[in-house]
Amino acid sequence: MKNIYVLLIILAFFTFSGCSNRDINNTMAAMAGNRPPAFFKFTSPQKVDSWHFETKDYKALPPKTYKKDWELMSPWNGAYIYGGISFGIENPDEFEVGGTYIGYGINISSHIYPYDKTEDDALQRGDAEYFKKRYRWIKPEDKVSIEHHGKENYPCLVVKQIFKKRGRIEKLYRCFKHNKEKTKEKEVSINFIYTHSSNLPKRYERLAKEYTYEDLLKRGKRVLDSLYIKDGWDE
Repeated sequence: MKNIYVLLIILAFFTFSGCSNRDINNTMAAMAGNRPPAFFKFTSPQKVDSWHFETKDYKALPPKTYKKDWELMSPWNGAYIYGGISFGIENPDEFEVGGTYIGYGINISSHIYPYDKTEDDALQRGDAEYFKKRYRWIKPEDKVSIEHHGKENYPCLVVKQIFKKRGRIEKLYRCFKHNKEKTKEKEVSINFIYTHSSNLPKRYERLAKEYTYEDLLKRGKRVLDSLYIKDGWDE
């Protein structure tokens, strides 16, 4: 994944969260702390399997990868950036053609908030409608549900959004854990991003058949199943 693609995925996450351009700029500047992102890449499935997503707030295993990913697509790679992690692959000539026609992206970020009993109650009773009414960034046509994932069976708000003009499907899992005193809660967001451009060149027809939205979610199940939200409630 080229550096600019990683940055675009991060920007997509903030856009998905309903931030204005000013919010995005201020948030990114504050979280970056004037530190450059730490980019990384892998050379084989074995290298990916020996690694895991981890920050002070969470850890999780990476998605399933295959040798063909390195033969047909770009290498799996990404960045620790702005307090989160981005990871993905895209069409092999992304740099030469100046854009992504088909690719997978996974963003993980975390936040700590004051405990919200009303929200927690809605999660516990599986009330997806509550969140559709509460958050402006959730559109009427979006698919919203409450699911449980991770090592401790965390309640997760799940939102699927389709951006037809951008050729992108995003499925966001916002998983929550609160402290014993119920004064603070930690949210870990895992966003699966599938890109399939509407003007996909013919040379990518094979890739489009092998690299699908369903395949991304199947691979990503490993991330969700292994998610562990750490204790520790200092921002």
